[in-house]
Parts: sequence; structure tokens; C-alpha cells
Amino acid sequence: MTSLKDEIEKIWKEYASSVKKGDLDRWIKLWIDDGIQMPPNAPLNIGKEKISAFFKSMKEISPSDMVINSEEVREAGDWGFSRGNYWLETAPKEGEITKLEGKFLTIFEKQDDGSWKIARDIFNFNA
Repeated sequence: MTSLKDEIEKIWKEYASSVKKGDLDRWIKLWIDDGIQMPPNAPLNIGKEKISAFFKSMKEISPSDMVINSEEVREAGDWGFSRGNYWLETAPKEGEITKLEGKFLTIFEKQDDGSWKIARDIFNFNA
């Protein structure tokens, strides 16, 4: 049996790969149906439809690379969380490549089949 830390590392690899490839279908499968995303300087996104719309808006900045580093993982029954940092490189069609760094706290919910999915996610950028 794999640990929650190992499971979350797999999720973060899938998350980053999906963002880099612009693959909404792969990315949204990582979320529960009524997930809540709390992006910086924006209102909450509640449910897959709103979370998907946020992902689609990211295409404007054209993410070209992403790394997620989970620094802490804890489990409490059917809930777990991951806290860490990330960096994102963007390559818009017009404009300069930008590197963004930030931090996150993500809560995962264990599913009936034993898998874990993102239930709540908050992130922001370092100044």
C-alpha cells in the first residue's frame, strides 16, 4: 500500500504535466465534483465547471513549465493536506517569458475507491 505522500506526489506530477500541456480533461479529473479553488486576487471557484473556466483562462498566459514541491503532507482519516511551493513559467505568444513562484495549501479527500482527489485548493504568488 502506498503512503498518502506518495499518492500526492503522483497527483502533483499529473497536475503539473496537465497544466504544461493545457490538458483540461486530465487536470479536472484530479478534483472532486464540488471542489473549491481559491486563486489569488479572484473570487472562489466552486465546482468543476467554475474550476474548469479558471483553467481555460490560464491559456492566455500559456504555461510552458510547472514544478510543484510538496513540503508537508498530513493525513487525518479520509482527509489529507499538502503544503508547499511551486513555480510556473509562462510563454505567451506575444510578450516575454515570465517565471512565477508561489505557495499553496491543498486539502485532499479520499474517494470510495481509495484514491485521493483535490477538494480545496488555495495558492498565491510570492512578491
